[in-house]
Amino acid sequence: MTEEVKTCQKSGLRDLDLLPEYNPDDNDIIAELYAPCLRVSERYDRAVGFFRASIYRELGVNLLDFAIRGGKTRLICSPDLPEPDENAAREGYALRGNRTFEEQETSLVSVFEAMSSSPDEAECLEMLRLLIEKGSFDLFIATRPGGIFHRKIGLFADSNGDMIVFSGSGNETQKAVSTEDWVNDEEFDIYRSWGDDFEKKKAQRKADYLDKLLKGGTKRTRVRPLNEVEREVLNRFRKYSSLEDCRPEAEKRLKLSAEPVAINLRFYQEEAISAWEKASCRGILSMATGTGKTITALFAIRQLLLEGYLILILVPTEALFKQWKENIVTLYPEIPILLAGAGNDWKSNDSKRMYISDVRLPRMILATMRTASSEDFFDFVGQNKEIVLIADEVHRLGSTMQRRILQLKFKAAIGLSATPERLFDKEGNEALARAFGEKSVYDLPMNAKVKLKRDDERDVPVIGYFLSPYYYDFELVHLAPTELEQWQDITLKIKREIAKNPKIMDNFDSSGDLNRLKFLLIERARIVKNAIGKVDVAEKIVSERYPKDGRWIIYCEDENQLNMVTARLRASHPNIPILTYHSKMLDIDLLGVWSYFESNPSIIVSIRCLDEGVDFPAADGAVILASSKNPREYIQRRGRVLRKAKGKKSAQIIDAIVVPPDDMNEKDLPFSIIRSELARAYVFAQDSFNPEVTHRLWRVCESYGVTLQTDILLSLQDEEWEE
Repeated sequence: MTEEVKTCQKSGLRDLDLLPEYNPDDNDIIAELYAPCLRVSERYDRAVGFFRASIYRELGVNLLDFAIRGGKTRLICSPDLPEPDENAAREGYALRGNRTFEEQETSLVSVFEAMSSSPDEAECLEMLRLLIEKGSFDLFIATRPGGIFHRKIGLFADSNGDMIVFSGSGNETQKAVSTEDWVNDEEFDIYRSWGDDFEKKKAQRKADYLDKLLKGGTKRTRVRPLNEVEREVLNRFRKYSSLEDCRPEAEKRLKLSAEPVAINLRFYQEEAISAWEKASCRGILSMATGTGKTITALFAIRQLLLEGYLILILVPTEALFKQWKENIVTLYPEIPILLAGAGNDWKSNDSKRMYISDVRLPRMILATMRTASSEDFFDFVGQNKEIVLIADEVHRLGSTMQRRILQLKFKAAIGLSATPERLFDKEGNEALARAFGEKSVYDLPMNAKVKLKRDDERDVPVIGYFLSPYYYDFELVHLAPTELEQWQDITLKIKREIAKNPKIMDNFDSSGDLNRLKFLLIERARIVKNAIGKVDVAEKIVSERYPKDGRWIIYCEDENQLNMVTARLRASHPNIPILTYHSKMLDIDLLGVWSYFESNPSIIVSIRCLDEGVDFPAADGAVILASSKNPREYIQRRGRVLRKAKGKKSAQIIDAIVVPPDDMNEKDLPFSIIRSELARAYVFAQDSFNPEVTHRLWRVCESYGVTLQTDILLSLQDEEWEE
């Protein structure tokens, strides 16, 4: 017996949060009404117009567990065999009132015979026969001379004496309760025995009517148990000897749609999943762009999904939201998904309770991190105590604005990021560590090699197999006199802050001193990012290096820089299509830019919205004007142009590196321009197809008296200040 059967997680019907009415257009009847009520009831009575055991394709496990717990089901039905389509059904209703008792008595045998010809329904009859034989299920036949029995009433009763009574047009068939597109137009009104006077009276009247039927019928309706002929037909189905024997097929009927479509994982993806499972299903997968981390994560949680745990997927941007939705629908086409954020109003979804209920049904919630950080969403999803979390670009969850969701307890958690650490953010890192562990459980950097199949003799490089190889080069940009003056003024203030507290950099906390230092560092970094000389360099690079059939992306720091670069290039290169791509554009316009760029040689001038989630496989060149010191940002920008595409052999990346005047030695300066700029350049150069470019970088360093190195201080994370 499973743990779910042994323990009811709700004490009674009063603990359920039920709606006053349900219909298949807005609700999952099985998940929101039948299953929760069965889990806390000891008796289930039902009167329907006609009966088809195919309902157990969706309700099988819930009814099975109900019976194993000792629950008793009593079902009253009309014996007529419903016709397969609407026109035939109308004819059937016309005939019903003209049939004799004898004709009606024999028709239930025909129902069983018809169901036995279907493999799915035959399996359901196997379970039905055993339920009846074990005394867990009583089936009654209702006949009405000169008319038809067509009352639709159900009753759940718990051990506290409380009842939930529902009535409506639904029959006990799959079409009446299914959430598929072809379902009947049914509705269910709910009455509680502990409601107001009107509601209590309605519930009691319907309960009394059911009781009268079960005791033999009413003045015009005769109710009888199964006769010997019908029992003999059911007794042919003797595949199972115990109720637990029914479980595999019952689970299969319920969960078949939750199985992922057939996709063969790469060996390194299997290794990543194995590493996560060995870490007790908690950890970060640090995988390079293009290696399939989304699919890896969706496969990693498949068993938990099949077991009915809620899967919560969080993404930072609308672009990633759309990509994840497409992947989920492709991999798990029949799994219900609650969409929250990215233009989706989750609060107005009438089925939302299904997603946080303790009923074990496969379901997912896909939300943006901004939405997930809201108080309403936190309170809503927190009602489920066994959540499985997937967080893409997991570092974003560590920010002050978005880490609220990490206060929840998770049964399992997967974080995804090429660069998961939040540098210079102790509190953010601690929050991530509590949810995902101290270190990544699997690392696959862009410069790594992997096995595609377990038995492969040779590893393949990530750059070259999954991503296009690239050539790297750079152009120097000098600060203008006014920019240099501002830089030196802020640098002096930074020196004073450090002099007041020399150990400030050793304690990554949120003290006032550190916050002031952060502000100064970010303010000074923006001088470099917005250096006016970058506009001239962009024009020079395009003039000297852009091929006539190229598709390039120019990364700008902000909208002002984007507008200046766009205007300059359109004026100097009227024959080159210069497009813009930024977050203020409408989706349809963004799609138009993407479509044109994929089909025609052109240049896109973009800002930060391309950092995460948007791929332009046709792009074969990038000019980086946005001087990010954050590895996450510049690695993502590089990844945008390294996606493989038909006919694309390689890509080129050209960096605009800001340097101080030639006579300015930065050896003793804290957070020097040249160190921060060249740290980024060195990473790009090392993985390029022409690593010899690093020699030029070293010569630049020597001329300014600094040593090329990557330093934690060079990766000051300013994204938190901008979210």
